[in-house]
Amino acid sequence: MQLTEDVEIVEFEPALYVKSLDAMVVADIHLGLEWELEEKGVHIPFPTYEPIVKSLRNMFSYRPARRMIILGDIKNEFGDINPEEWTQVQDFVNDVRSLGAEPILIRGNHDNFVRIVLKRLNVEFQDPPVRIGKYFLIHGDKDHGLPGEGTIVLMGHEHPVISIRDSIGVKHRFKSFLYGKYYGTEIIVLPSMNPLTMGTAVNEVDVGELLSPVLRKVDIMSFTPILLAQGEVLKKFPKISNLLA
Repeated sequence: MQLTEDVEIVEFEPALYVKSLDAMVVADIHLGLEWELEEKGVHIPFPTYEPIVKSLRNMFSYRPARRMIILGDIKNEFGDINPEEWTQVQDFVNDVRSLGAEPILIRGNHDNFVRIVLKRLNVEFQDPPVRIGKYFLIHGDKDHGLPGEGTIVLMGHEHPVISIRDSIGVKHRFKSFLYGKYYGTEIIVLPSMNPLTMGTAVNEVDVGELLSPVLRKVDIMSFTPILLAQGEVLKKFPKISNLLA
């Protein structure tokens, strides 16, 4: 699905392909999440790394790319990197490279202490904001200020979800891309790549409850959600203001 002349959503995965950058763009992989949940006594009946890698292969099968830009939170722990994260980060980098792309990480708020692993693997690791041509790459946890007309902001952090109530009153939550404009700046928010992280139901919360300071200051009600049922459906919905719970 084409969002702009240069940006398309990879069907049916939580990723963008940016033609001018020859880059696949994802956000919020949160490798090692199931390890943290197990430590808290929450048993996950399936490993999350396998569906993440399957998604990764689907992306590059759909559209080969020279780069893979990760918009923050490649790992899950806020603190030091744990053994499971160490292994999965290395495996993920190797899997990306096996598909012909070079990974680049834009630092997120969960990416403390990951630099040492990436340095050993010769992976580029940059603090946001990162400007490449007309693209402004951030994680979304900080208010960097918007770059102005003619630019496109790509970000994660919010893990956006749309909540839809069916005819018998049951709520269903869908990961979603968000696309909108703010004083000439185009903004695209990506859903989390991790199958366990659903995130913020943006049509159910007050603006002040949004995680990202960037999204708290724009008119998010005017944004268009594109709902994702991973591997199955990608559907453009009316503006968020028409989907309030």
